[in-house]
Amino acid sequence: MIKLRPLPENGTIGIMAPSSPIEPQRLENGIAYFKKRGYRVIVKPSCHARDNYLAGSAMDRASELMDLVNDSSVDVIFFARGGFGSSAMLPLLDFDAITSARKLMIGYSDITALEWGIYAQTGLPSLSTGMPATDFYMHPVHPDFEKSFWDFMQTGKVNYNLKVPANRKSGEVRGIALPGTLSVAAKLAASPFFPDLNNAIPILEDVDEPRHKTEGYLWQAKLAGWFEASNAVIFGSFSPPEQETFGDVPSMEKILDRLLKDTDLPVVRDVPYGHIDHKIPFPLGVELFISFGNTVKITSTDSIFDN
Repeated sequence: MIKLRPLPENGTIGIMAPSSPIEPQRLENGIAYFKKRGYRVIVKPSCHARDNYLAGSAMDRASELMDLVNDSSVDVIFFARGGFGSSAMLPLLDFDAITSARKLMIGYSDITALEWGIYAQTGLPSLSTGMPATDFYMHPVHPDFEKSFWDFMQTGKVNYNLKVPANRKSGEVRGIALPGTLSVAAKLAASPFFPDLNNAIPILEDVDEPRHKTEGYLWQAKLAGWFEASNAVIFGSFSPPEQETFGDVPSMEKILDRLLKDTDLPVVRDVPYGHIDHKIPFPLGVELFISFGNTVKITSTDSIFDN
C-alpha cells in the first residue's frame, strides 16, 4: 500500500467540485466547520461553477484537481459533493503527479469514479466518506459520523464492531477494500479505470435508484465475475427513490438473497455506509480484516498514513 501524507494540526484542506454544482450555503457551512477546527481552506472556482448539471467543463475540473495535487501547501483534498460527471475527468488526469503527491482524497457517491479510477491507475488509496457540502454543512454534524471520521483522520485505520447480518457465524477473511456507489462503479466496468477485484472486498451502497435498477446493477456485477473474484462483499445502505417504476417492489433482503443464493462468498449486510447521515468511513485500497462472530468486526491491518 502507498502511504499517504496525514492532515497535520492547522493544516490546509483543498476543496474542488468534480461533479455537480453546489448549493452555496451548504458549501459555506462546510468551510466554516473546518475553519472552526483550525484548518486553512482553499476553495477552487469549480465550487461556484455551473454548466447544466456539471460544475464546469471536464477540462476545468481536472485542471483544478491537478492544481490541488501539485500545490505543496495543500495537505488533503476534499471533493465538495457528488452528483454526476466526475468520470469524464479521468482521462485528463496526470496519474504520475497524483502518485508522487501522496495526498489523501476524500469523497463518496459520484466520487466513486475518481477513487476507483485513480486506484486502478496508481494503487493510491483514498477515503470514501462524507463531504463538505453533503455532511459537514449540517448543524450539528451527526455525532456518529463526526467521531468515526476524526478517529480515522487521527489513526489512518478503521476499527468497527457491528451488530449487522452476515452469512457467517465464525471465521475470518481479509481483502482490499473497494468502497463505492454501485451504479457509479458499474459504469466504469471494462474501462482502464476499473480496478482488479481479485482478493478485494467491495463495499457497495446506492441512493435514489429504483429497486429494479439496483438489482440490474448487482446482476451485471455478478455476471461480470465481481463476486467470484472477491474475498467477501459488504453491503451498506440502499436509500430508495421517491418513486419506484414498478408497483410490486421486493425488499433489498430478497434481492440479495436471490442474487447470492448459489454462492459461498462471505457477505455482510446493513453496514452504516452510504447516503446516510451516520455513515462510517471506509478507506479504499487498504487491506481490511473481517472477523465473524456474535458481532462483525471490521478492522484495518495498517494505517493509511506514513506517520
